[in-house]
Amino acid sequence: MINKKRLLRDNRLCKAIIGLSVEELKNLAAEFSACYLIYRKKNRKDHERQMGAGQKGFIPTPLDKLLFILLYLKCYPTYDLQGLLFGLDRTRVCRWVKILLPVLEMTLGRECVLHARQIRSAEEFFRAFPGVKDVFIDGTERPVQKPQNLRRRKKISMLLNSEIKLLKIKTS
Repeated sequence: MINKKRLLRDNRLCKAIIGLSVEELKNLAAEFSACYLIYRKKNRKDHERQMGAGQKGFIPTPLDKLLFILLYLKCYPTYDLQGLLFGLDRTRVCRWVKILLPVLEMTLGRECVLHARQIRSAEEFFRAFPGVKDVFIDGTERPVQKPQNLRRRKKISMLLNSEIKLLKIKTS
């Protein structure tokens, strides 16, 4: 489990772990708490119990929830590792990420979306990163097993050549 008390005492550690100072974290926690209540009321199905009744979760306070989602976004650990750090099963970690990410987005007033892992064309790259003017490409040759099917081999070769031409045009 994460030692929240130690984290809130040490400003350097707080910045290293979640990217915010202790003061910034406390200010954000107040807003996050209000947004979490709004989110819960909006997404709540008809229940017999009042809000706050029932079993308390493993991430009990809004500050704990904020630490959970900020650590997830800063370090991007696997669900298993995040579960180990917070004493949860990986399926519960997945559920909490899906719940808390929209709450954080509501709190910040913007989307917290990670970039695509694969960009397939130069146009897609320049749409994702509009401020980029120069692109450096690793030109190291690596052996690639080519498809046995001649049509597929030609198709891949044509795609690669067209992408290289596009990059040359965009960067020059």
